[in-house]
Amino acid sequence: MPYAISPHPKRSSPYPMTTPLVEDPRIGRFPFVVEPFSEDCAGRLSWRFLGNHLLRCASLHAGAHGFGFDDMIGKRLVWVLSRLVVEMPNMPTTGQHYDIHTWVARIYRQFTDRHFAITAPDGTPYGHAFSTWALINLDSREPVDLTDSRMAGLSDVCTERPLPIAPPGRLRLTQPEALGETVASYTDLDINGHVNSIRYIEMMLDRLKDHDFAAQPVRRIEVAYSAEAYRGDRLTFYRQTATDGRQLMEIRRDDTLPVVKAAIAF
Repeated sequence: MPYAISPHPKRSSPYPMTTPLVEDPRIGRFPFVVEPFSEDCAGRLSWRFLGNHLLRCASLHAGAHGFGFDDMIGKRLVWVLSRLVVEMPNMPTTGQHYDIHTWVARIYRQFTDRHFAITAPDGTPYGHAFSTWALINLDSREPVDLTDSRMAGLSDVCTERPLPIAPPGRLRLTQPEALGETVASYTDLDINGHVNSIRYIEMMLDRLKDHDFAAQPVRRIEVAYSAEAYRGDRLTFYRQTATDGRQLMEIRRDDTLPVVKAAIAF
């Protein structure tokens, strides 16, 4: 989505100015603008659009280096999101431009970390994101060894740049309260036929009916994905308030199998 850069208001930021990430060819840069109907009720970029744009940029960056969806699906392989942390002290608002920078930060045997920086066109950070992915064999349902020589292209594009946000932690609910249930439907699904990763975040935010999102916007969302849900599955929601005020959330399939756990901070 190309655009002509327009003046952007100066804002204070808890993060230092960044060196232009686009100088490194291993880092992808993707420009966006907050268009009407992509905002939330307060005029900020909605978490739905931000989350899906992050995943889209991850896919585009991977595809540009030979390990994207089209490259993998022909080998009966697919990328699966395991962890996602998004921290946004500031959120762009209607009409403002923002860039998403993304890069492969680290490769383990069965997982890889992908990082994101969300910035204004002048490099001022809005926030950052951390994600962990596994490459799954569709036939065996087993993870692929990412250190295998056949995945050499992945290590070639890796660049270990640190993020100025806390890494994901352990998510555990000890005394959760039930918040109701829903049935996974057609509009919840992604191209793989299971509930979209970002759709879970929307569902959890919708269950916080007593929170004033306009006055206290979401600052950080941490999500751990542990199982898949499909159309027709019954999803039950649980919540617990942590001692630090975070809302700990859990979604269970058929009220038994944990599918997603999350921590939401305002």
